[in-house]
Amino acid sequence: MAADEDVLTGVVYASTYLVRGLDRSPRQRTLRVGHRTRVVSGLAGFRGAVSLAMVLSVPQTLDSGVPFPDRGFIVFVTSGVILVTLVVQGLLLPVAVRWAKLPPDTSVDAEHDLAETTAIEEAVEAMPELAAGLRSEPRIVEWLRQEYEAHLASVRARSAGVRDDPAVLQHRDYLALRLALIAHKRATVVRLRDERRIDDTVLRRLQAALDGEEVRLSGGAAVE
Repeated sequence: MAADEDVLTGVVYASTYLVRGLDRSPRQRTLRVGHRTRVVSGLAGFRGAVSLAMVLSVPQTLDSGVPFPDRGFIVFVTSGVILVTLVVQGLLLPVAVRWAKLPPDTSVDAEHDLAETTAIEEAVEAMPELAAGLRSEPRIVEWLRQEYEAHLASVRARSAGVRDDPAVLQHRDYLALRLALIAHKRATVVRLRDERRIDDTVLRRLQAALDGEEVRLSGGAAVE
């Protein structure tokens, strides 16, 4: 019943050595992965997909109209084997991942920092023109400029791996205080509802706004 998984696992290993035999370029060497990664890839595949499709394709009846012999038993046994295989896979996969000691994927963090840095830099450059078009008050523009530049300094320091940079620490303290204030505001609106000074509709509206603000700030804190 697990022949399809064995074939797929074999393909993972065979294709690796086939590609290595056909492509000996230096670039291909940089793309190679170790046997530990291949073990995890082979073990992480979905189990039983082909077996389930095959057993469900067994017809209900033969061409003569007679019911297919023991079809229900075949489906039962196949489903049982698939279930046991999935349970075993669920128990072995965490062990295999820990054994493989896979390196962390830093590409996402690097791309996030690049996008965030570029967006803030271009926003700061566009701020005078946008403020002039909106006729914003100078003090509002200055306040936003300082906030953006402080955030930009923290992102640059974080990208450089300087976790104890003053800009990073200040931004972390800023986020912690903002999150604490949101929690305090949430408790306040709940108290106002309990005191019947606002109804549930107003409470839900305010909680939705606070939840959105918290998610946005928590996203920024998560990448610190």
